[in-house]
Amino acid sequence: GCPPNKSSIYHAAKVFDEACGGIVEKKGVSIHVKKGIPSGAGLGGAGADAAATLLGLNELYGARLSLPELARLGEQIASDVPFFLFGGAAIVRGRGERVVPIVPRTDFGLLIVQPPWTSSTPEAYEALDSLRNNARGLHRYCSETQVAPYLSHLSDDELVRRYRLPIAQWPFMNDFQPVLEKRHPEYRKWYSILRDNGAEYVSLTGSGSCFFGVFDSLDKAKEASEQCRDNIAKMDAGYLSLPVNIFVVQPLARSIKVSYSQSCNEDTRPDKERPCYGSY
Repeated sequence: GCPPNKSSIYHAAKVFDEACGGIVEKKGVSIHVKKGIPSGAGLGGAGADAAATLLGLNELYGARLSLPELARLGEQIASDVPFFLFGGAAIVRGRGERVVPIVPRTDFGLLIVQPPWTSSTPEAYEALDSLRNNARGLHRYCSETQVAPYLSHLSDDELVRRYRLPIAQWPFMNDFQPVLEKRHPEYRKWYSILRDNGAEYVSLTGSGSCFFGVFDSLDKAKEASEQCRDNIAKMDAGYLSLPVNIFVVQPLARSIKVSYSQSCNEDTRPDKERPCYGSY
């Protein structure tokens, strides 16, 4: 596990303490974490933990810091903390400090697949920078992510309009995709499994390692989960001894609800579906 003084929670408490005149140090606080989001998965677990810590300490000590003030503290911790403080859906620009909340869509279902490896965010950014700075790599990068640079210059209103399009028409792209596909060519085959089972859109989560498929409805995502599980389990017998999990997810107004998880390592037929993690 992560040493307490190296965690985003400790960092958040320290930043809050410094901003509020040492109130945490003076009065003390005990924080217990029930970790539900996998580490190294690109799901923002560390950033969400830090955001929850800032919100909790603000309430606990009656500091009455506004959300924008907390977001400025969050910038000192990690780039995704301001987003998690606002929650829901948002357009995020800059290094993560410019957050524009938008009305979220809740009319679809998700399958999130956790592969048998993790992804280090610093290493992923380093690899992406190397790809962009290399002339040959830059050419390949531009050809494989030709939509992404264009989207970054669109107005907020235009991005929202495209977000409202049918899912199959989404033009969004994750810049880390060619980087991680180079390290793990299996991604392309796994994407195909999701698409073959009805996913309208497939991409990576953050800087990896998880990837996800978006379905027209939660029911369709649930129906596809069993077949996806079986197909992934058959890809490589070596995976049977490694954690490969599928999560069925329902988007909510300001968070998500994980309906249940399925493991590709064991028999999880519908009668064995089990609750997982709850809501975030």
